Parts: sequence; C-alpha cells; structure tokens
Amino acid sequence: MNLLNVSLHRLIAGLCCLLFTLPGICRQSDSPVTERLSLAVFDVDATPPVGSLLAYDPMDKKDDLGLRARGIVLIGSGLPIVLCSVDWIGIGNESQDAFKARLAKAASTLPSRVAIHTVHQHDAPISDWGAERLLVSAGLDANAFESTFDRALLNRLEEAIEKAVGVAQPLTHIGTGKATVDRVASNRRIKGPDGKIQYSRTSSTKDPKIRNFPEGLIDPEVSLISFWNEEQPLAVLSYYAVHPQSYYLTRIANPDFPGIARYLRQLAVPEALHVHFNGAGANVTAGKYNDGAKINRKLLAERLAAGMEQAWRNTTKTTIEPQSVHWAHEDVLLPANEKVPEIAREMYRQQARWLTNNMQKLAWYHRQQRGKKISVSRLSLGDARILHLPGELFVEYQLAAKAERPDLFVAMAAYGDYGPFYIGTSAAYAEGGYEINASPVTAAAEPILMKAIRKLLQDPPTDYGQYSPYLHESETSLPIKTLEQWEEKKRAWENNRAAIMGTLPSREKRVPPALTYLDTLTEDRFTRYHVSFPSDERNEVTAYLYIPHESRLRPAMLALHSTGELGKKIVDGQGPLANRAIARELAERGYVVMAPDYPGFGEQGEHDFSTDGFPSGTLLGVWNHMRCVDVLTQLEAVDPDRIGVIGHSLGGHNALFAAVHDKRIRAVVSSCGWTPFAYYDIGEAGTKRYGGRLGPWAQEKYMPAIRTQLPDAVLPFDFTDIIASIAPRPVFTNAPLRDSNFSVEGVKSGIEAVQPVYSWLGFPEHLKVRYPDAEHDFPPGVRKEAYAFLDDYFGFIPQKKLAFE
Repeated sequence: MNLLNVSLHRLIAGLCCLLFTLPGICRQSDSPVTERLSLAVFDVDATPPVGSLLAYDPMDKKDDLGLRARGIVLIGSGLPIVLCSVDWIGIGNESQDAFKARLAKAASTLPSRVAIHTVHQHDAPISDWGAERLLVSAGLDANAFESTFDRALLNRLEEAIEKAVGVAQPLTHIGTGKATVDRVASNRRIKGPDGKIQYSRTSSTKDPKIRNFPEGLIDPEVSLISFWNEEQPLAVLSYYAVHPQSYYLTRIANPDFPGIARYLRQLAVPEALHVHFNGAGANVTAGKYNDGAKINRKLLAERLAAGMEQAWRNTTKTTIEPQSVHWAHEDVLLPANEKVPEIAREMYRQQARWLTNNMQKLAWYHRQQRGKKISVSRLSLGDARILHLPGELFVEYQLAAKAERPDLFVAMAAYGDYGPFYIGTSAAYAEGGYEINASPVTAAAEPILMKAIRKLLQDPPTDYGQYSPYLHESETSLPIKTLEQWEEKKRAWENNRAAIMGTLPSREKRVPPALTYLDTLTEDRFTRYHVSFPSDERNEVTAYLYIPHESRLRPAMLALHSTGELGKKIVDGQGPLANRAIARELAERGYVVMAPDYPGFGEQGEHDFSTDGFPSGTLLGVWNHMRCVDVLTQLEAVDPDRIGVIGHSLGGHNALFAAVHDKRIRAVVSSCGWTPFAYYDIGEAGTKRYGGRLGPWAQEKYMPAIRTQLPDAVLPFDFTDIIASIAPRPVFTNAPLRDSNFSVEGVKSGIEAVQPVYSWLGFPEHLKVRYPDAEHDFPPGVRKEAYAFLDDYFGFIPQKKLAFE
C-alpha cells in the first residue's frame, strides 16, 4: 500500500470515528494529556536604557513601573499561537516581520500565528527597521528608529518565551467579561456646521470650550478575556479603545494611565499575568476628561481599573477544548495615498519629531508598492473572538465588528503593524481633520478592512485538519503541535523523494550565473532576450527571459514548458497547440518571466543524461530551475520576494518539483501536471510497452531509479506529500475532467487529503483546484483564474488584461 492509500485509509478511519462519537470529538477514552490545551505566559522589561532615544525625545530616566512586553502562548490546537503587547508607541513594517519571526521561532510556530501589538504610549520607543534603513541609506541619522535596543528586546523575548513554553500550564477554561469605563474616552473629532472637522480634542485639552463638547462616538466598554486552569487564573487580556496618554514629552519612559491601571489589576489578581491591548482608538482620546493636570493620570488610571474590575466581576467561565480554538487571518493590501512619496524629499529638511511621525509611512508605502500585504487575524475561543488589526484605526471599525456578531463576545486589538498609521473610515476622508491629513491610506481602505473583518467573524470550520494523518507525528496518531515536529515530518518525505530522485549538489559556494545574450526581440510591452548560462561545470541552461519595459521590483515567474521538441518555444506561443503561451502572456501582463528548456527538449534536445553528473533528469531539471531563480533574484527588474513557477503537463509536475526544493519559489501553478501515482494508468498496452504502469516515469529524462522497481513499482513518495511539503505556499491546480494523462479522480482524492494541511497551517485558500470540462489542456478560463490567483498573492496589478480576461 503506498503513502496515499495509507493516508486515505487513516482519513476514512478518522471520519468513521467522527460518525460514531460526540459531534466535533474524535478521541479515545484514554486520550493522552498531550491532546489538551496549555498556556504559557511571558513578561519582559521593555524599557530602554537611560540616554536612549524615545519616539520624540531622549530618555532622561525611567518611570517606577517601566515598560513591559507581555503575552501568552496558546498550545494544543494546531501550531502554537502567540499574542504579545508592548508598551511602545508602534512596531511597523520590517520590525513587525522581525518581531513575528523571532517570537514564532521561540514558540515553534509560524510567524502568521503571531500577533504583536503596541499599547501606543508616546513616552516610549518606536520600532521600524524599514524607516531606519531609509534614513541611513539617505545619509541621515536614524534618530528614534535606531534599532539597537529593538534587537536586545527580541533576544529577551525569545529567551522568555522558550522558558515559558517549557513550563506551560493546562488550560481548561476561558472567561469573558465586559463593563463600562466611566469618564475616560471621548471622540477626538468635533465637526463644524459644514460637516468638516472644526476642532481636535487631543489627549490633554486645555480649552474648556472644546472639552465641553459632547463625549461623541466611543466604545465605552472594556473587554476582558481570561485563561484558567480549573479555578486558577493564568492570564487576563484586556481591550479598551482610547489614545493612552494623559500627558507626554516628559523624557521619562512610562506606560501612562493604561499601564497604571494594568498594574492595579495585577495587584488585585496577582495569580494571573495581566496583558493590555489598545483597541481602535485613533479618533478617541481622554481630552474631554483631561486638561493636562498631572493628577489626571492617576484619575484616568483608577477609572480604567474600575472598569476592568467590574468586567472581572462580570466574567463568565466556560470550558475550552482544542477544537474550540481556531486561528485565521486575511492578508490585505491597503490603498496608498500618492502624496506619501513626498516624504522622501521632505525628510532632508525636517526635525526628528517630524521624522518619527512620517518615516514609517514612507517605509510602508515602499512595501505597499511591492505588494507586501498586512495581516488581519482572528483568534476564536469558543464564543469569543479576538480581532487583530493594523495601524491607528477609527473606533467605528471596532463598533462595526461588534455589531457584525452581537451573538459573540468580540474584542479588538489595533496598533498592530504601525506602518499604515491612521486609518479612517471612508466618510472621514471627506471631513478632513488631523488624522486624515496624516493618513497614508485612502478612503478605499474601509471596504477592504471591513470585508476582512466580516469574513474573519464568520463561524470557523468545525474540523480544520487536526484529524488528518498528515498532521500526526510520524508512526503515531498524536497530533503535531510544534513547527519542529512538522519540519521533522517534511524531512522524512524529503528523504523518501531523494531515494528516487537523488540528492542535490551543495549550493554553498554557488554564485549567480553570468548570462550570455544570444538574441533580443523588442515588443510593445516587453523585451524578450534569448539567453544561456552555465548551471554547473557540465551543464548549461538555455532560456527566454522576458523583461517588461520600465521594470523594477516586479514579480517574476518561471514558466516551464510541456513535452515537445520545441521546448521553451512552446510557452512563447510558437507551437501548434493553443493555450500554451503562458510565458508570453505573463510578460504581457507585466511579469518578469524566465522560460528555460528542460533537458532533452528545445536547444537541450541532444542532452546526454549519462554524463551530466545527476542521478535523474528530474533532479537536473530541479537544479537548472533553481539556477534560473538565482538569475531572477539578481535582476533589478525582479522583486526576489515575489517569484513563482507555472507549468503545463511536464512543466506542471516540474513546477511542483522545483517549488518543493526551493523555498524562494513563493507560488505554484500546475496545469495537468500531477495525480497520485496510485491513479496513474497508461492502460494495458502502455504498461506492456514501458515495462510497468509507472514505466514512463522511469525514463532517463525523469527518474530512472524507478526501473529497478518495475513492473509493480510502489514509490516511497507521492505528489500529495510534495504539495503538503510546499504548504502553506500557494498551489493552484488545473485538472481537466477529460485529461487522459493525469486522472482527475486522483487529483480530487489528493486535494481532499492535502487540504487539511493548508487549513491547519492557516492558509486554506492557498490551495486551489479547478476542474474544467476539457482534455489535456489549459483553457483560457482557467488561465484567467490562475493569473488572478498569482496577482492576488503577489499584490500585483497587471499592466494589461489579455483578451480572454
């Protein structure tokens, strides 16, 4: 029985278990403790040393409370989930990437399962390595963005999380409670008779006329979500939307009134770690109740703490099981205000405080132009939902989220990725005001964010992969719970592939190949270069390289041809068959494209497989394709973080082979390229001709090691574990209903087996398949969907729509 059949057998057994047990539970009575939930908590001093630069001033001394970085690690439902809140003003762009990566590493999870937020106190550091890089590269001082202490904090956090995970406690219950906070929050934006913003009620408003306007639109509730081991509280997360300042520019690093309120609650319930998150408070301040008098910091803190205390008293506890915990996220590309690039010219003339308020916007703009999306995520805990949003959001987003699901307990943390700064509602952009004038996004941000919020607030699936045998520890039925365990399973699959394909040579001392330009063809939207380059000491790659005009940092695609003597000319549209010109089409749409000849075809038609030094033609193809990626990553026209592969038939499975060996390939489109080997059927005559059902795969241009296992070869690997190994990178499959080469029924069974992996990793929509009513072909309608799939993932707007689009 091959791996697919074993996997399907286990999957069927798991489904039978579901049918004959309580809904949502597939566990034997002697269920091991390892299948339960557990919680780890961490708390790190995030106060920089005296003499450091805070966001707006040098730091002269510390506050008694100092600044904290606190959070939890939730273990036992898929890979661990990390929530962290830091008493800083903001963590944006490349710093968000770095924090998520390091916290994920410490917790043995994926960065996509980490939410890192700031409370947004202003007498505190700001972190944006992208802004730092822009300033330094312009010959300017990094000022508040200098990152030495950021890196020190990351070291502390990583160490603290690793220790915390080692002593995680059982998690049996969660608690939810909310209460009204009295006389703290008021709306910042006060309209005049014309509907435009006339006054801004800042955090400390000295003018009594402005203070005396009505409180305005706020969310008066503080929400608490607590985590329990039976009767023992482990952690309490609080959520409240308000700018967290009473007064600032003190040169003293301090957590202001939310930090004091958190401290008061820590004193009241010392058994639990108290972690505070600021909600959508961009247009909400304490200005109505704060004239800047120093005593108001204490008063505001006591009022917020009183609300937290009442929410604690109102808390209702419920049991929590692994299947009631679910993480999901939607990656969004927010629209950019085209005035943001002006910051690049203005930064040479401005002072440090201006740079603090603007450089992260410029860094975000550059990322936005490269299609770099921002994650909006949601943690489901039974009937509770925690939303994690970027930037300084208007309170209307928080209120809309709660109104969307009044049947649930909804809490929101904003001030995630600080890059997009202020994010108003669509209506607000016509009203003006400070926040809108400072916003780097446009009014079109609202429908994008609200679409993501609504989708995330939908009920999660009841089973998102935790019962799939692909997600069990090797040789056991225990679920995989850490990234290390998952990587270990993938290494086993890698070894199985190597037994048939062979092992790649070392790439440690390889340098990017030098291109030889053989010919040039200039067309309306791109230039096609005919190139060659050595892939190693014995082998050469010949290819077409398509560069759209005026290209810089564009996504790039490796376009792999199907079987045919023409080789790369097929994907250029020079062959007799329609629907094959994928390289040319992608180039017309604005992608940089490289289309190489596969060994044995095109200009490589006379390739001698006996002397190339590779154990299989398949592995040489992989090596050559990786060398193509080496070339692409060095081109000024290419964004090295946006490289994909697409192929039909021979190119379809080589696309998968290339991606599973090369993580730089971020997205895959495979057309008519695979079916599980158990479904590969060439008929009686073909079986006799090739010496076995899998005989065609044993040719020297593919995997000749299969010959030794004919006629009844059962391979130690399959396409399903190849796709599972590529996950969660996007894979789009075209599987026509009448494909005589690759069984569509096999594809359907394979997708069913692999889909739980994508769901478990948190990227269910990254696995797409289409079943057109066609033969062995790549019809226009499916190509349209495949190209849109790539566009969406890469955040790319094509420069031209093709006729069939």
